[in-house]
Formats: sequence, C-alpha cells, structure tokens
Amino acid sequence: MKKIIILMSALFILSLPSVAATQTGKIVTVPHHKSTHVTLVGKAKRVSLGDPSVLDIVMLKSDELFLIGKKLGSTNLMAWDRNGRLIESINIQVTHDLNSLKAKLYEFLPDEVIKVHSAQQRLILSGQISSQSAMNIALRVAETYASGQAADKQTESLSEQVGQTGVINLMTIGGAQQVMLEVTVAEVQRSLVRKFDANFHFFEQNGSFSWGGSSSGASIDTALGIVTPIFDTSSVSNTGILGSFIDSDTLFGFALDIAKQNGTAKVLAEPNLTAISGAKAEFLAGGEFPIPVPDKDGITIEYKEYGVGLKFIPTVLSDKKINLNLAVDVSEIANSSSLTLTPSTTNSTYVIPPITRRSASSTLELADGQTIGIAGLLSENVRDVIAEMPGFSDIPIIGQLFNSQEYVSGETELVILVTPRLAKPIDRRRINLPTDAFVEPNDLEYYLLGRGAYLAPHPKQKPMREESQYLSGSKGGTEGTFGHSL
Repeated sequence: MKKIIILMSALFILSLPSVAATQTGKIVTVPHHKSTHVTLVGKAKRVSLGDPSVLDIVMLKSDELFLIGKKLGSTNLMAWDRNGRLIESINIQVTHDLNSLKAKLYEFLPDEVIKVHSAQQRLILSGQISSQSAMNIALRVAETYASGQAADKQTESLSEQVGQTGVINLMTIGGAQQVMLEVTVAEVQRSLVRKFDANFHFFEQNGSFSWGGSSSGASIDTALGIVTPIFDTSSVSNTGILGSFIDSDTLFGFALDIAKQNGTAKVLAEPNLTAISGAKAEFLAGGEFPIPVPDKDGITIEYKEYGVGLKFIPTVLSDKKINLNLAVDVSEIANSSSLTLTPSTTNSTYVIPPITRRSASSTLELADGQTIGIAGLLSENVRDVIAEMPGFSDIPIIGQLFNSQEYVSGETELVILVTPRLAKPIDRRRINLPTDAFVEPNDLEYYLLGRGAYLAPHPKQKPMREESQYLSGSKGGTEGTFGHSL
C-alpha cells in the first residue's frame, strides 16, 4: 500500500510541469488603453512582467488578473506557484484598438471593404477601395488611432509617410488607373500691313556750285567736288513706282514703295498622351534649334526646344472623376525681329530667330470624357509709324513725297481645350496607323507609269465578336476606349 501511495505521488508531481508546458507560449492581444481578463492554469505565488512600460497588471485572485495596455509593443508574463514551479508563460502584444477602428471606418465608409491589421507601432490598411477620396478618408480616420503626427502626402516617399502618420497604406483603387489626356490648341492669326515709303534724290549743279537733297542719304565727292547720292538709283523693296529726270545740270529720281499685305495663319495642335494615375507624363512634337552663346573660350552652342509640348500628372479620384495637373506649351520659330550677333572675336555673323510661344498651366478636376477650356486669348494690336521731313511734308499732295509711314494691324484668337478619359488597352489589330496607308511604287510603276508613292484608303475591318465584347465601352467610365484611327 505504501508503495502505491509513493508511486501515485510521483506521477502527480511529474504531471505538473507537463500541464504548465502546454500553456507556455500562449499569445494574448491587449488593445491599447484597454484591459483584458486572463485566467491562469493554477494559483500563482509570484508573477514577473518583461516590460512594465508596455503593460500594467491588476491581480484579482491568485489565478485571475487584468492586463492593461499602456504602450504599443510586446512583452511577456510569467507566473510561478508556491513551490517555485513555472505554471504560466504568456506572450502579450499591445495593439491598436482595431475593433473600434473598424467600427469607425464602417460608420464613414459603409460600402467599402477595408482590412485592418496592427504590426508593432504601425497600422496596416489593405483591401480594394472604390475611389481616391474614400482612401483619403480611411487614412485620416486611421491616423487618429495611430501614433502618427501628420497627414499622408502623395508627394513624399512611402517611408516618410509611414514615419509621420503611423499608417501603412496597402489599399488599392479599383477600376481603370490609366488616363488619356486629349488637348486641342486652336489659334487663328490675321494681319494687315499698309506701307508707304517715299525716297528721292535731287541734285542741281551750276558751274562750280552744286546742291541738292535726298531722303535716303547722300555724300560729297571730295575728288570731284560734287554732291552724289549714296545709292545710284532709288529702289523699292516690294511694289511701287519709280521715276527719274536727268539733264546736263539736274538729277532727280524718286521711288514710292507702296504695299498692302493681308495675312492669315492657322495653328491647330492636338497632342494626346496616356499615363498611369499619379505618374508624370511628358510629350514633345517639334525640334531644337541652335543658339550661339559667347563665353570666355569663344562661342558655344545651346539648343532650344520648340513645338507642341504637354506635361501632366493625372490622379484618378474615382471611376467618374479625374484630377489633373497639366502644362501645355505651343511654340514656333518666328520669321521676323531676328537678332543678329557678330562677336568681336570672330568674323562670323549669327542670326538668332525669336520664338512665338503660347503656354498654359493649371490644376483642375473633371469627369471622364468632359471637356473644359483652360486658356483663351483675344489679342488685337495696331502700330502706325510715320517719318517725315519737316516743312516739306506739310505741302499739300506734293508733301506726301517727303513722308514714309507704315500701318500694321494684327489680331490673334487662341483657345486651349483639355479632355481626360479613363483609358483601357485595345486590340492592336483594330488600330490603323498613319504609315499603314503609305504605298511605295515598284520599278515598273515608277519608271514606266511615272507613279510615285501615294496613300491608299484604309480597308474597312469588321470587328470580331470577342473584341466587341472586350471593347464594349462607349459608355465611358472605367470601360472607355481610347486611341485614334487616322
């Protein structure tokens, strides 16, 4: 009987550590600034806490206690009985109040499915959301439960965002995230130029005395002692009337430069560019022309861009709204008012043409397929310049010969329109390129028939069923098509 009692006592003693071992390593989650009730597997005589700054303990009974989360982080709790045996080892994580955050997100965004996780001192939001505005709301609400200090900013890197807000954003926006921007630059220029320029030479010689007058320059020949014009004859640059009278002692010549010019110019540019939401896209159709720049080593060449340029950053706010930050630039090389540069160190002469430029930059918000005018210009300028000879120009009718005048009038009308569209790829076989219609002649057609290269009409293609289903997108939104068929 005595042996049986000893054997049973030994088995009981051996069974205690095995029970504690089954409970060792248990994980308990405690919300930040809240408490959790924990029941131990046995009565504890002594309790040890790894990091008291993370957790507080309130003992209710020897086998019951409250865990109160003080600071985000992790620690552990160990309990021993009166015999010094370890009866409990618990890993404790103090996390954000996820249930309260989920309830608040549902209150503000009842139609969104957002998953919330806690990792050390960071909140993690994941899931697919319907729009950028809904994502911003979710991030702002999550910041109130995190240890962040500032709002999330798209211009900063992800590591800087997390460091400031305490929120890791793993959410994605559903729908199309590519934006095609259609820009139309329409400009019409009208000009009227009236020009009347009178040049004359009059010289009279009587014996050893000579005199005269000129409106275009004259000089005295020191060798012959007579007055001579700088130019032998008067001339006109475009259209006009010429006349002269010469006898033994009189020279008279005149030129009336009379012109009227009407000019009309049209500029139409339609750059189109596609970019992903949040990414910057640039487009330039034009060229570069050289500009000589003097320096200490002589002349260096710099290049200036001109043409049709487009830069924009789209942000898809939802399946119906697009935010745009864009800049449009249309420039061309002008033919007038050129700058002539003759460096002193060289014998070369450089002619630098000016650039006529129209540009606009703006930030706006539009729905898919909507068009808005971001810039417009109606300009009218008039210039009237008169050069006259005092006294003689006041003579009626004849005085007009002593005048030179120019009248220039110009008008410019400019409109810039932008249209953003949510874009989706389409089948390559349905796109006609401008080069598809270019046909080169063979030797027989070129040498015998005299036929050169030409553009053939595009054949009409019948869309296939699967393509029409994939591209059934004339409704706009995230299913809209894009592209050109020239």
